[in-house]
Amino acid sequence: MSCPTHDLAVVEIGGVRTLVVSPSIPEDAPSAVREGIARRRIVNAGGTCPCGARLRLPGRADRRRARRHGEVLRSAPARHADDCPAADDVLAAAMRGA
Repeated sequence: MSCPTHDLAVVEIGGVRTLVVSPSIPEDAPSAVREGIARRRIVNAGGTCPCGARLRLPGRADRRRARRHGEVLRSAPARHADDCPAADDVLAAAMRGA
């Protein structure tokens, strides 16, 4: 499997223009790895994974506090189903097997 590169996209998430940095999908990766990364990219861009996972955006108070202090919110977690190809354990196992 080749070394990953990244793609950049500007999308609107929660009404805010957001720069999203996502790993590219290696052409030579096994299908389980490709699917896991593809699903993570969907969620990273503000969409919903087929397992139902979505970004959990910070609350309004956290966003306002960050704005007041000139800070940028850098991440939003997403919880994939335990058997989803994008779940941490499932994707890590697929990558180890690659």
